[in-house]
Amino acid sequence: MQPKILLVTSFYPEFLSDLYQAEPELSAMPYKEQHKRLFDTGFGVGDAYSANLRLLGCEAIDIVCDADVMQQAWADEHGLTQSGNIHDRRRQILAAQVEAFRPDVVYVFEWSPLGDEFLHAMKRKVALRVGQIASPIPENRTFSGYDLMLSSWPPIVDHFAATGMTSAYFRLGFDERVWERIGQQPRRFDVTFVGGFAPSHTARVPWLEALLGEVDIDIFGYGLDRVPSNSPIRDHFRGPAWGHRMFEILGQSKITLHLNATINVPGQASDDYACAMRFYEASGMGTCLLTENKSNLSDLLTPGTEICAYENMDQAIEIIRHYLTHDTERETIAQAGQARTLREHTYRARMSELLEILTRQLAARSSR
Repeated sequence: MQPKILLVTSFYPEFLSDLYQAEPELSAMPYKEQHKRLFDTGFGVGDAYSANLRLLGCEAIDIVCDADVMQQAWADEHGLTQSGNIHDRRRQILAAQVEAFRPDVVYVFEWSPLGDEFLHAMKRKVALRVGQIASPIPENRTFSGYDLMLSSWPPIVDHFAATGMTSAYFRLGFDERVWERIGQQPRRFDVTFVGGFAPSHTARVPWLEALLGEVDIDIFGYGLDRVPSNSPIRDHFRGPAWGHRMFEILGQSKITLHLNATINVPGQASDDYACAMRFYEASGMGTCLLTENKSNLSDLLTPGTEICAYENMDQAIEIIRHYLTHDTERETIAQAGQARTLREHTYRARMSELLEILTRQLAARSSR
């Protein structure tokens, strides 16, 4: 019998705020209807994990633990009274949802507002507690409440292994249903950047400013308040792009740009690896992606054939100018990247890999 899996995620507060402001009637809807609407937007990985795990015979559900209006609807419908601050209430609701579903596995996408103490308490309720993270490690977290840590960022895998935790390398992917839903888009934009200006992305501002001195870029994303008021980025900023709108913009781009984040692991800050959902999102939508050349990039997509990569800023500008005037070459790379992603990097394929990992861990724990 396949394991029951409860997946816990958190959505960007900016996205949740924008959605509920745009659709004020949403907050009065039952939990099930709010849940469907949130996942219908295609934000983040959506329900790609749970949907594909269900295809493999698992019972799997998604909880958005910081979607407070939706979570409160669940609590009200189940007669659950909470107390304490917002974080306490989130934990109380999630604990009740775990109790109601009785999963074998609680799978948490970090960063999560749950904390180590909550995860330790889950030990009495579930057989396996799994965390997935590919972002900076907070100094106030030990992650010791997990039985298994997964990451697409190799130094994070090494870090947890060095602390004695069970850890494994697990890559990100693309939800092919997005391509099936949106399909081929007209190329409306020459060059785009879609992404946020978060604390782990401080290099993006000077990087984009340098590029804007040479090429025109349409910029979409969030966190504009972190960009200096006199930055040229503001003149090129076109607003947020969440969920399916983001995928449409990627598909409408002749070239889209990506800069890897700097990931802080205790004692080390590194940007040495190619690791981002954008690789799969852009290539999955049939777009030519330009990023820095990293040591492991060819393990994901082949530079020059399935993706474009540069060594320095001058080369990046040269590549952009070249492929904006060589449509056939650019589209050949985009199509090759899409073919590779749809063949190897879908969440359907990833969930088969994940289920093998989880089954192996559950078996090992039951034999102790």
